[in-house]
Amino acid sequence: MGLPARDPVMAWLLDPAEPAMRYLASRDLLAPTPSERTLARLRAAVPDAGWAAKILARQKKRTWWETQRTCYWPKMKGTFWQLELLADLGLTRRDERIANAAEHWFRLHSGRDGGFSPWGPGPQSHLCTTGNAVRTLVRLGYERDERVRSAIQWLVDAQLEDGGWDCFTPPRGTLDAWEALSAFAEIPEPHRSREVRTAIERGAEFYLGRRLLHEGARYPRWWQIHYPWHYWYDVLVGLDFMTALGYGRDPRMREALARLRAKRLPDGRWPLDGTNGDMRLEVQGRPSKMVTFLALRALRRAGRS
Repeated sequence: MGLPARDPVMAWLLDPAEPAMRYLASRDLLAPTPSERTLARLRAAVPDAGWAAKILARQKKRTWWETQRTCYWPKMKGTFWQLELLADLGLTRRDERIANAAEHWFRLHSGRDGGFSPWGPGPQSHLCTTGNAVRTLVRLGYERDERVRSAIQWLVDAQLEDGGWDCFTPPRGTLDAWEALSAFAEIPEPHRSREVRTAIERGAEFYLGRRLLHEGARYPRWWQIHYPWHYWYDVLVGLDFMTALGYGRDPRMREALARLRAKRLPDGRWPLDGTNGDMRLEVQGRPSKMVTFLALRALRRAGRS
């Protein structure tokens, strides 16, 4: 597969040294999109080197990371967090190691109320955990699994009157509780129920009304760019799911898009402002392949490429 001419940023993303990024950039940024056969070949190489290979090398008994007793703890290092990363990198349940870890999650963390909980199969699930889990499991190929469908309905039912969600202190929504909309964005549009479509519309209005950035006093973390982003909200997180849901051309997105473009380095790449604790793929403060990929994809979806 040839590289796009005269585009050093794309050539950097397509470097075979990082097969996950080569696959993601080929799938979502190249025009025309490579053939299904080419993409399948690129995806098959993802577990063999680079980020995914390093994560999988730490897996125990082809099933869990850190401890077998829980998938959530230690935070950022346990099985749950590694599955989120691997889903972002394009892996699916077709890999036995992924399927084993996902089933381990289901066994230990399916809530009795239909969602998911970091504390185990108790009576009350947790919003942020359920949203992150649904997004990850849909990417891994579990969209039609009844346990995931139940969790999707749980997210719909957890939406608040103002259209937002909150992980801790209802009844008011907050930009920080972004995980439900991000999960809905992963459901193919033809597969979204009427209730999910309504929840998306109400949730999108919640975010657009705040222009993705404004809620109370300015919160500096929202104006930075992080990866992995499975814990903190920021402007790129919002732009990712809102453009995926088709709202990239809404005028209320302009400020967030301008903020993203302002953070671009002179050479066309984006830096990594921060990470989630010890959970990192790249060096903070340096140009980031993942951030650059996500930023270019959001701008492309918004018609600003």
